[in-house]
Amino acid sequence: MGTDLALSSRAAERRLWIALSVSLLIVIVELFGGLLGQSLALLSDSAHVLTDVLTIGIAEIFAALVNGSTLIAVALVIIYQAYLRLLQPPRVQAPLVLTIASLGLLGNLAMAGLLAQGRKTSLNVRGAFLHVVGDTLSSLAVIISSLIIILAGYNEIDPLVGALIGVLIIRSAYGLVRDSTNILLEATPKQFRLEKVAEAIRSVDGVKGVHDLHVWTITSGLYALSGHIT
Repeated sequence: MGTDLALSSRAAERRLWIALSVSLLIVIVELFGGLLGQSLALLSDSAHVLTDVLTIGIAEIFAALVNGSTLIAVALVIIYQAYLRLLQPPRVQAPLVLTIASLGLLGNLAMAGLLAQGRKTSLNVRGAFLHVVGDTLSSLAVIISSLIIILAGYNEIDPLVGALIGVLIIRSAYGLVRDSTNILLEATPKQFRLEKVAEAIRSVDGVKGVHDLHVWTITSGLYALSGHIT
């Protein structure tokens, strides 16, 4: 039994590292593609994938707080740039953007298939899988916007999609900032109910009462508890 759990844990960790590597490659390719193709939507998608890379690979809580705050600032810049581009839309190199976004979509689909195998046995893999699904949808949005530009010449769709992805980045990064702040402040994790914990302790033979109970997170997935038992 213990051997099976260890093998399952190693398999889940291996899937996460593969997903992390592919995501980093997508970030780099979409970043350069967005710059060369003058596509804010592709640049925004690159930043969106980056939020998920940080969520999957982050180990230090303070680093998560800094990265999340930085990404919110980046997303606000993206939304502002989208506003400027709506006023004066640039000529987007739609065929290049379409090619790179399609490669990103294929990469995300491959990661989704990889992570789907372990999402039922690992919460970390499940979380990464859900992030990849979001990345897949944003890549699909960039593909659709580039097709609209190619077929209809409507360049304004690119900053609109960029702004939409910017909002998604803020949503993801806010969760990262909120969770890391709660850990730094030693707040009670949302999955714990102190009254339930106290009730479980009081049910132990010989325990008369419990007070000054405190549960907090040391790091992701590692919790601590203190209290006075009589």
